[in-house]
Amino acid sequence: MAPLLAAGAPTFEFAKEPNSPFKDGYSIAGERAALADYIAFVDETNPPNLSDRYIELLDREERLERMQRDFQETLGADRLVGRSEAIGMRNLGRLVDEEEDQMELHTLEAYRMFAGRRREPGTEARPIIGGRRIASVLRNLWLLTSQDNPYADWALVRHEHEMAGIQQRLDREIEGAQAAIAEQAKKGIRLSMLRNAEPAVLTLGFKSPYGFAVATLITRFDYFVRLMKTLERKDLRTDEQVRQAIYTLTRLIRAAWYGTERFERWLSNEQMRSMSRVDFVKEGDAAAAGRVEFATQVFGHVPSQIYTCAIQPKHSRRQRQITPEERALLTRVGEKLAQAEAVADAQGQGNEDAAAPVSAEGLSQVDAAGAGSSAGATAEGPDAEAVHAAKP
Repeated sequence: MAPLLAAGAPTFEFAKEPNSPFKDGYSIAGERAALADYIAFVDETNPPNLSDRYIELLDREERLERMQRDFQETLGADRLVGRSEAIGMRNLGRLVDEEEDQMELHTLEAYRMFAGRRREPGTEARPIIGGRRIASVLRNLWLLTSQDNPYADWALVRHEHEMAGIQQRLDREIEGAQAAIAEQAKKGIRLSMLRNAEPAVLTLGFKSPYGFAVATLITRFDYFVRLMKTLERKDLRTDEQVRQAIYTLTRLIRAAWYGTERFERWLSNEQMRSMSRVDFVKEGDAAAAGRVEFATQVFGHVPSQIYTCAIQPKHSRRQRQITPEERALLTRVGEKLAQAEAVADAQGQGNEDAAAPVSAEGLSQVDAAGAGSSAGATAEGPDAEAVHAAKP
């Protein structure tokens, strides 16, 4: 906000401040403090010069209000920008895709990985989580970060770390397959990779960055399956070797997805959706205390570095700017959580009853089941498979 000079400069001394919106350094807060007694007890015995200072104070406050209103109306644009040009920012639309985002798949295995499978009516077959479902789960967790929910942050960081490990596993498998094909080329046999004569083209339409991360993983998995089947077709791998390689990666991916889904299912509960970091420090709030206790029983203590935001997910809707006092409070709570982690680690509980070590590497050791002592918190069915398979 550009400083302004009063039409008629005051003839008396007044308080000043470095960041005054006025060129002469006039301090509204300083003058109001200096005139506090005069404002509270206006009578005929007050010196005339104080009356002039009070009138000047009122004038400055009115001018500052006009300046602030103008700043808001023009969205803080430079004074060289015309008002109509500045207001045009309000009418600026949102960014949209130039065209639809699409994904091309060649293998049935990758397509099933994306589509999942619901429970077949009349059978005992369990449903299978798919890419579309986990993308929705991740979007819900991503939205929960706007509530400053530390467990939503933890779920996303945990998911990211597990996906990074799976991507590395996929890359190693792909590099090995490509090396086998390249070795054949050195011997004079040039082998082509299998592709689908009519690949499926799927429209994505994801609403969060994590949906596209899922699509990237599935297309990478699709490429891996094509390579494995190429090696099988060209007699560079046995049928069993290829089946086992595909099965192992499929199981790893779904196990990680089930663990993430478990976080989302409990955190999306109506009573838990409003959970935030503030719940850990609210005194006398039974609802907040209940949310913290429930989350701790289901997942375990949130890692201290997650709580203090020392480790954060790659994408978050958390926009709240905290004050230094709030930051200090978060740090104190984080220290208590760190002490609880140290005690659990010393007792050898580790993943079983508390949070894992608080580092990017240590987060991979976290068992999503936590304590699991509350009603309904015990992992079973697909969740039990996910919890055990996710362990390193």
